[in-house]
Amino acid sequence: MLLNNLFLCILTITSVEGGFAQSSLHVQDMERQLESAGSDQRRAELLYKWGDRVGIGDTLQSIRLIRRGLHYASGDALQQGVGYFYLGRVYMDFSAIKAEAVFDTAIHHLTAIGTSESYIFQSRAWANKGVLAQLRGDNRRYIALFLNKVIPLAAKGGDSLRVADGYTNVALPFMNYGEYVKAILYLKRSASIFERLAPRDLRKVDVYCHLAKVYLLMGRLHDAGKNIRTAAIALQEDPQSLYAPNFHAMESMYLIRLRRWTAAEQTVEKGLTIAEKLKSRYDIRQLLYQKAELLREQRKWKQAKEVLLNMYHEGYVELMTDKKQLFGDLAAIEAAMGNFKQAYAWLQSHRDISEKMYAQQTKTKIAHLEAQYNYVQKEKELFMAREKTNQQRTLIWITIFAFTCILLVLYIWFRQRKLRTAREIESLKQQQRIELGKALLEGEEKERGRLARDLHDGLGGMLAGIKLNLSQLVSEKQLLDHGDLNQTIDRLGHSVNELRRISRDLMPESLVQSGLAVALKDLCDGAVMSGLKISFRAFDFKEDFSAQVKVMIYRIIQELVYNAVKHAQASKIMVQCTQSDQYIFITVEDNGKGFVSDEVSTSSRGLKNIGNRVDLLSGKMEIDSSANGTHVNIELYVGHA
Repeated sequence: MLLNNLFLCILTITSVEGGFAQSSLHVQDMERQLESAGSDQRRAELLYKWGDRVGIGDTLQSIRLIRRGLHYASGDALQQGVGYFYLGRVYMDFSAIKAEAVFDTAIHHLTAIGTSESYIFQSRAWANKGVLAQLRGDNRRYIALFLNKVIPLAAKGGDSLRVADGYTNVALPFMNYGEYVKAILYLKRSASIFERLAPRDLRKVDVYCHLAKVYLLMGRLHDAGKNIRTAAIALQEDPQSLYAPNFHAMESMYLIRLRRWTAAEQTVEKGLTIAEKLKSRYDIRQLLYQKAELLREQRKWKQAKEVLLNMYHEGYVELMTDKKQLFGDLAAIEAAMGNFKQAYAWLQSHRDISEKMYAQQTKTKIAHLEAQYNYVQKEKELFMAREKTNQQRTLIWITIFAFTCILLVLYIWFRQRKLRTAREIESLKQQQRIELGKALLEGEEKERGRLARDLHDGLGGMLAGIKLNLSQLVSEKQLLDHGDLNQTIDRLGHSVNELRRISRDLMPESLVQSGLAVALKDLCDGAVMSGLKISFRAFDFKEDFSAQVKVMIYRIIQELVYNAVKHAQASKIMVQCTQSDQYIFITVEDNGKGFVSDEVSTSSRGLKNIGNRVDLLSGKMEIDSSANGTHVNIELYVGHA
C-alpha cells in the first residue's frame, strides 16, 4: 500500500519559497560591502540576503542581520515589507504565531506600493501564510489563500511561472483528499503555462508526474502513461536533475500497475541512485516505498518487509504520520506471511502512535491557542504604545505643518499686498502722466487754434487788404514803377498763401467743418509734389469719437506723411485708415530709401511725438524700414473717447 504523503504540497511550497544555501559569511567582507554600498536601500538588500543565507544554521544571527537591514530600510515601505517577509521566513522554523504576525506586517507595508516587485513579495508572503495554515491542518484556508491571494498577486506582478507553481500547490491537497477532478483542473492550468512560457523549465516534470499520479489513483492507466511519457521527454534536458527521483517514483508506480516488474525495478534503482547522489532523503524514502510496493505486488513478503524495516532503522521515516503508515504496512505483510503475533504487535504500535498523534494534536492546538492569545495580547499592547507614539508624532507634525502654512499664507498676503500697492502706485503715476500729456496736448492744440485764428483773421486779413489796395493802385496807374510794384504784389501774395498754409497746418478748417476723413484727404492732396503721388483711403470711418481724438489722429498721420515727404525720397506714399468698433487702424507706406542713421536722428523728435500720441490713445505702433521703403502700422483705442 502506497504512502499518501499529505505534506507533499508543503514540500513543493518549500522548494519554491526556500532561501539561499547556507554559506559562510566573513564579517569583515560583509562590513566592507556595506561601506561600499551606494545607498541605504542597497545595504538593506545585502543584509536581507545574508540573513536569509544563515537562516538554516543560525537563527539568531539571521534575525539580527534582517533587523539591521530593517533599520536601513526605515522610511522605505517596499524595503521594509521585503525585510519583514524574510524575517517571517526565519520565524517559520520555530514560531508559527510570530511568523504569521510578521508576514502580516510585511503585507501591510507592501500593499502601499503598487509595483511588480511589491506584488511578487505580497504573493510570497501569502503563500507562506498558506503553508502555516496547512501545518495547522486548515487545508481549506490554504487553498483559499492560494486562489484569492497568492495566484492573483503573482499574476499582477507579471510572474506567470509563479502563477503556474501556485496552481500546482492548489492541486496537491485536492489530490491527497481524493478530489481528483479539481486536482487535474489546476495541474493542467499549471502545465499549460509552462508549455506556453517556459517549455524547457524542468519544474513541469513534477507537474506531469502529479498528473500521472492522479490518473493512477483514479485507475486511468492510459492517461497516466501519456503524462509519464511527457515528463520523460521533458527530463531529457537534464536526466540527473533534482526532479528525476520523483519522476522515477511515479514511473515505477505506473509500471507496477501494468505488472511490468523488471522495468519497475530498473526505474526504482535508477531513481535511488540519483536520489542518493543528491542526498535527498525525501526522494529516497519515496522510492523505497515504491520498491516495497513492487515486492508486495510480487508477493515477495520477506523482501518487502526487509525494505520497510531498513527504512525504519535507517531513519527515513521520521514523521509520526509516516510511522503510522509504515506500522500498518508491516502488520499487513506479517499477516500475509502468517506471522499473526508479529502482525498484532505492529497493529498495536499503529494504534499507539495514532493515540499519541491525537494527543499531540490536541496539545498542540491548545498550546497554539494559548500562545496565540498571549501573543495577540502582547502585540495589542505594543500596537497601542506604537499608536500613541505615532499619534503624538502626527500631532507634532500637524502643528509644525499648520504653523508653516500660516507663515506661508502671511508671507504671500504681505507680498501680494506689497505688489498690489506697487501696481496701484505705478498705475496712478501712469494715469497722471497720461492726464498731464493730454493736458499738454490739449493746451498745445488750443494754442495752435488760437494762433491759427489770429494769423488767419488778423494778420492774414491785413496782408490781404494791403494786397488789394496795391492791386487797385496799379490798376489806377497811380504809381509809375509798375515792375517793382507788381513784384512786390506777387511776393505779398506768396506771403498770404504761406500764412494760410501755416494756419491750416496749425488747425485745418476742414477738420472742424467737414470731419477727419476730409481733413486727411486734404492733407494728402496738399502734400503732393512733383514726382510724388500720395493716395488716401478710409474704410468704415464712423468718426464717433471726440474732437480731441480726431486732432491726435490727424497729427499722427500728418507727422508720418511729412516725414515721408521730407526724408524718404519716395515716389509713392499710401495712407489708409480703418475703423473697427472701438479701434482705429492706420497704415502709412512709402517706397523710399528707408531710415538711415542720420535721418533717424533728425526725425526722432517727430517719431517721439507720434509715440506719445499713440500711448495716450492706448495704442501700439510697429515700424518696418528697409532699403525698399518704410511700413508703419498703428493700432489706436478710441473707445474711451
